[in-house]
Amino acid sequence: MTTIRNLCCNDLLDISHMIMGIPESMSPLSHYMLNMAECPNYCLVAVAPGNRIKGYFTALSEGKGKEKRCEISEMNYCYPRENIGHTAEMLVKTLDETADKMHHVNYLEVDVPSDSCYLKMFKNIGYACNKEYFDVVDRELINMTTLRKNLSGRGLHLLAEAAAI
Repeated sequence: MTTIRNLCCNDLLDISHMIMGIPESMSPLSHYMLNMAECPNYCLVAVAPGNRIKGYFTALSEGKGKEKRCEISEMNYCYPRENIGHTAEMLVKTLDETADKMHHVNYLEVDVPSDSCYLKMFKNIGYACNKEYFDVVDRELINMTTLRKNLSGRGLHLLAEAAAI
């Protein structure tokens, strides 16, 4: 049985082996701490019995009004990429619910390599291709896909009602 909960600072020590060697201009741990400080409800971790971390992701909320969106900025799982299974789906669905019900986000976005198993997983849970582009990752040209899932947009309905009054 896996539990989904918010990522905390102690978890960063447990996941440090998962993020070693990620080339970024900013240290990955400080990047995660920044995301945790700005959007704590969007930083989630899947924990197995014995407090073993199975996977995690961080996301950020951006924009206002009808452009309010949530972008998954980082995701990682302890299992081979071909077998991410239901853990990844549980994390994403938890983010969907949190963003929609608590923060009235209008849509969620994620950028994934076009040839990854993440692409199939996100499409299976309701994400659609928004755009395709090329990016340089680790000095290699990669075909990337931006996936988007529209949410209920409760914030838009509240803005429309306020404007009508």
